This record gives sequence, structure tokens and C-alpha cells, in this order.
Amino acid sequence: MKHVNHLRTLLLKTAFVGFFFLFVLQDATAQHRYPNHFRTGVGFAYILDDDNSGALFSQQYTREITDHLHFALSGEYLSSSRYDKQSSIFTSRKAFVMFDASVFYDLVETKKYTIKLGAGPAIRRRSEVNLTRGEVPEGTITTPGRNSDEVFVHIREKDFGGKAVFETDFFNDNRLFFGMRAAGYFYKQGTNIFALGLNMGYSF
Repeated sequence: MKHVNHLRTLLLKTAFVGFFFLFVLQDATAQHRYPNHFRTGVGFAYILDDDNSGALFSQQYTREITDHLHFALSGEYLSSSRYDKQSSIFTSRKAFVMFDASVFYDLVETKKYTIKLGAGPAIRRRSEVNLTRGEVPEGTITTPGRNSDEVFVHIREKDFGGKAVFETDFFNDNRLFFGMRAAGYFYKQGTNIFALGLNMGYSF
């Protein structure tokens, strides 16, 4: 009887250990079972040249190519402004609609988090209203300012450039995750952008 009880206890322990390792293995390989990732984010954006700051909203779809390489498509909207306390007026307002394609590489990948670097080409539609003093180039679209030597210059341009990203994801379960992102946007024309943000996503 003791021999039967000992065998039964051994079988229960073996089954428990087997289920434990199966659970760990399932958790560790969850990212590879779901190669598609969709994330949405919001962050703080700083426009380097004009000292503007504002909010950046982003949507990103990512597809795993290999265990460490990922391809991503992003759409983003940035709204920013600069306020002059002395004049009690907004001297600059900017709104950017941005799209980019990036390739990411996993620097670190565990069952709980990943750290990635990404880069790729970017394009944006830039709409700006900036307070300017003095003469402006002929043909520029303007509206009068408060003083006779001031005008608001209206700009609508399409810019091409690139994007560099440092991103982390923390996995809550097999499908849900959240993370942080630092990104730099560099364009041939117009001002460059630096952004910090939080995002959350779903794997499928």
C-alpha cells in the first residue's frame, strides 16, 4: 500500500512539474505564436528649431519577419504651439500628419519584455502658422499681426526624411503589452522632432 501511495505521489509531482514547464514554455514563445502587433500611443513632442512642444498621437502595425527582425508601418499626428507670455499670444502653431516605414531589431528579448532599435524612411504633411517680424519672401501667404511690422506666415509643405526609434515592450500576458518609446524625426526641409511616449498594444 505504501508503495502505491509513493508511486501516486511521484506521478502527481511529475505531472505538476510537466505542467509548470509547459506553462513557462508557452509564455516564453508567446511572441512567436502571434507575429502581428498593433499598438497605439500618445507622447510629448519637442520641435527642435522653433522651441515648440505638443502632443504626438501614433498608430503602428508591426509584423515579425524573423525572431529578431520586425517590419512596421506607422501613422502619426502631431499638434504643437509656442506661447509668448509677454505678448499674451501664440506666436507659432504647427500640425503634422506623418507616415513612416521602419525595420526594428531586438537588442534584448525575454518572455516578459523586449528592447528594440528601429529606423526607416518618413514623410509628413506640415501645416504651420508662425509670427514673423520684418520682410517676408514675395508670394508668401500671410495674415496681419498685432503690429505693423508683424505678420503670421502660413506654410503648407510636404517633407521627406527618416525616423530613428528606441522602443521597449512589456508583456502582461500572451497578447496584451505596453511600452515606452523615444523617437527622432529628421527631414530635409522644416524642423526636426524629438518625442517621448507611452504605448499599449495587442498581438494577434
